[in-house]
Amino acid sequence: MSRISILARRQRLKNLELWAVRAVLAETFFLAIFPSVAAVAVVLGTVVWFLRLQVDAKFKLRSLPFDVPIMLFVILSAVSVFHSPARDAELIYKFFSLLGIFMMTYLLVGQNIRTVAQVKLFVKALAASALIVVLCGFFQYVFGIDVAEITWTDAEAFPEMRKRVFSTMENPNVLAGFLDVAICFALGLFAKVSDGRIRFLAAASVFMAAACLLMTYSSGPLVTMLIIFAIYGLIQDWRILILMAAAASFLLYNDAEKILSLFNTTVDMTAELRAGIWVGAIAMISDHPFAGIGFGAFEAVYPQYSHYAEAAGVAVKHAHNLFLNVAAEIGIAGALAFCWYFFGTMLTALILSSNERYAKIKNAAAETARRAAESKFNKKLAEVIVTSKFLQEIAQMKSMILTRMSELSNSLLDKIFPAKAKEKSGAVKKDPNLVHHEEMKWGKKSGRKKSDDDDKMDLQKFAEEEEEEDWREWKAARDEQIIAGVRLGTGLAFLSLALNGMGDDLLADVPSALLMWQLGALGAAVNLVDEEQG
Repeated sequence: MSRISILARRQRLKNLELWAVRAVLAETFFLAIFPSVAAVAVVLGTVVWFLRLQVDAKFKLRSLPFDVPIMLFVILSAVSVFHSPARDAELIYKFFSLLGIFMMTYLLVGQNIRTVAQVKLFVKALAASALIVVLCGFFQYVFGIDVAEITWTDAEAFPEMRKRVFSTMENPNVLAGFLDVAICFALGLFAKVSDGRIRFLAAASVFMAAACLLMTYSSGPLVTMLIIFAIYGLIQDWRILILMAAAASFLLYNDAEKILSLFNTTVDMTAELRAGIWVGAIAMISDHPFAGIGFGAFEAVYPQYSHYAEAAGVAVKHAHNLFLNVAAEIGIAGALAFCWYFFGTMLTALILSSNERYAKIKNAAAETARRAAESKFNKKLAEVIVTSKFLQEIAQMKSMILTRMSELSNSLLDKIFPAKAKEKSGAVKKDPNLVHHEEMKWGKKSGRKKSDDDDKMDLQKFAEEEEEEDWREWKAARDEQIIAGVRLGTGLAFLSLALNGMGDDLLADVPSALLMWQLGALGAAVNLVDEEQG
């Protein structure tokens, strides 16, 4: 094979890797803005990933930490569909389309995110998407919402819905769940990274997303974030508790009625109706404990159990509880497999992020940053010496004084210790136990005598090398911090999904479900990145 063909092959493999990662980033960015574009990115990225597996011998299929429960979840979901009492072509199509894109998302992210740089790109794409979503929410809050756009409830019965922002999402509750995830990610980075710029951006992200969360008037996700902030304050930084108390006091002082209205459950769905749907879901589980009613079949089967709760004018599409919905649709065994994956991902991320190893990262980064600052000062000092005419003259005067002193001392040594007379052979006889004054003369070294310019160049080179080494150490420590922050953010995000899932099945929304599978794959990939890169 010629050299040109080898280079062309390497370039093709590099392009496959590049486009697979771009597909991941495109899905992450467009997921909350244009879900259809994100779906196309998933399909194309999966095709590219499969091609890379076939042609790149060095690119191997990874074994992710929770492959077993995910495989069980997929198999039991398929069994539930083909044993469903509501089995039809539409249900089978829903199974293959939804579960197919869920699994493609998990594989695409888990198999292609393999370096710290790629993890950082993923976080940037998610942050950019969240920024657009939040800005759209602010725009809706300032200029109002057209009630004709409201599809999740009766706009005439609830005219105050004009106040609840939903941004690019389906409804305010789904937006609130997405904002909870964004806040958790930003909070994880803020907690673990010591870099001032990243901490400022993370704090600003938390503030903006929390403000938009208040505009959704969604009580469940708000309570979830209060719980997570309280836990964070108790474990990580007690000042957060003071900040929370101050913010709550300010909001209550300015508009207590509006804040208390967040907990008015009659705005969306009454607690009695949700409780009735839960009873219906439990009845489904008791009637179909093994195979369930079928993946995605809740809406079709629920009318048979609607006597537990009549929802006049409201289509019941899911159980309004994540875990009851999974158990009802794919059975108890499938729900256990899902919980294995879900809580395993959450606990692994939280436990590893609190590992003692990461407690030392912050101090290490601070030390390397200090050393980098010192080397930067040394470099600046060298530049000043080289460029300053006044300092050059001082250096020349110093060199002249040292030269004169050297000549004077050498002449004194010649008078005090004159050289012995030469022997007949013409050679000078030296006492091996004595050091001759010629060897003591100043400035007499082997090789060419260094000039002042050489000293300046050596000083500058030393400062540059020291700065480069400290910069590499600082960058490595910061990368470890970012990995720890992403891991903590993933664990907190799954915690928020679990808490929100107790009162509403936010994963019934396809973009939200895709985000959950993305984050689970990211958590698995981050663990492998950490192991592979030391």
